[in-house]
Amino acid sequence: MSFTSTLFLFVFLPVALSFYYFSKDSFKEYLLFGFSLIFYSLGSTHFLVIFLGSITATVLIGRTMQAIEKSKIKTLLLVFGIVINTGILFYYKYSNFAITTFSQLTGNELEIRELLLPLGISFYTFKAISYLADVYTEKSVLGDEIIHDFLYLSIFSQIQSGPITRYSNFKKLDCDFKDSFSNGAIRFMLGFNKKVLIANVLANITKEVFNTPVNDCSTGFLWLGSICYSLQLFFDFAGYSDMAIGLTEMFGYSCMENFKYPYMTESVSKFWRRWHISLSEWFRDYIYIPLGGSRNKHKILVYFNLFVVWVLTGIWHGAAWNFIWWGLGYFVLISFERLTGLPERFSTILGKVLYRIFTLLFINFQWVMFNSKDINTGLDFIKHMIVYQNNELANLRAIFLLKDYLFFILIAIVFCFPVVPWVKNTLVEKEVASKTFDILENTIIFISFLWAISFIIAGQNNPFAYANF
Repeated sequence: MSFTSTLFLFVFLPVALSFYYFSKDSFKEYLLFGFSLIFYSLGSTHFLVIFLGSITATVLIGRTMQAIEKSKIKTLLLVFGIVINTGILFYYKYSNFAITTFSQLTGNELEIRELLLPLGISFYTFKAISYLADVYTEKSVLGDEIIHDFLYLSIFSQIQSGPITRYSNFKKLDCDFKDSFSNGAIRFMLGFNKKVLIANVLANITKEVFNTPVNDCSTGFLWLGSICYSLQLFFDFAGYSDMAIGLTEMFGYSCMENFKYPYMTESVSKFWRRWHISLSEWFRDYIYIPLGGSRNKHKILVYFNLFVVWVLTGIWHGAAWNFIWWGLGYFVLISFERLTGLPERFSTILGKVLYRIFTLLFINFQWVMFNSKDINTGLDFIKHMIVYQNNELANLRAIFLLKDYLFFILIAIVFCFPVVPWVKNTLVEKEVASKTFDILENTIIFISFLWAISFIIAGQNNPFAYANF
């Protein structure tokens, strides 16, 4: 069940909120856990037992680890918990990829099963691993109420596509219902608008371009599609994250931020401190640092650690070679930036501008590979973006697409930057009341939300891009 579906907007969410806020405080977490299971079953009925089994095993192992002193048993429990969760993830997400790769390498034809992917498995698996690891290292101390652990692992607002919040950060907000609900509702509507009014509209362009054989495209047509996909993916996933954060706050809990204007980045390395922040920090804290991080005396080990992180990052996004290639692309350029200090060499204003343009071009090429069905298709697409290719029909299609969607493209580009905070700060400096600006901003968000709902009612909706991971 999608956050943008009519079932969620007009049935599930109002019912869940009503029951939650009119229930006793001691019963709220049980109720929210129950609604989270209902949400999961509506989206992935066949896998509810597996999901419940996974989080139950995780919680029981975590509670047992906290109850005993550091010992070999505690370490074995940690390993056992990680193996259970990664084993389920591997079976459903990667077993067919492993079988296909083995068959290609050996020439032996092995049977491939039709496997559906359990809802949110990549996300709740990583939450489970962080839960176990933090309990083991005593970074997290489990509270008296075991239901809080179950809710952390299953809360419906984060189960589909994150953010991958840490247990220690999943807390009740220190404010009353009115504030948490209103702030969360505004954040939810903002994300809804990003998804429906920008990402879904831009998807019309990207589908037309990426579904057209590369040889039937012109260079300009390909550039239009790639730029629009970069914008679409940002507003799709950032919109989802805003909705997830808003929903979590509406029920009175905190949730970490996941995006920070990533296309404003100064370098490729810094891009991943702004894009999908919860995933980047997860790989940093649970893979990169345990491997030794940057502390290794031997530089080659530092880059080996980076290599492992980026291969795993690619594989996490999808069981296909183009995702591994995509991850390796980031490994190569981030390693090059670290080795040469390249971003710092462009210290002048012009130099910084040029390097930012280079960074955005690289990221754009990376998204092409990310959205391609295989490596060869992605490379062919990129090649014809660089080597001029003319096609009159494709040029006409590009012109018609621009005519229909230019307004939405420009809006997307503008809101890739912190325009609203900048305007607000400027007005506050000029002694324009901050409260007045907030009322105006919230009114615009609400009116846009009503407009976006009309799109959904009319049946114009697309699934979230990261829901497949």
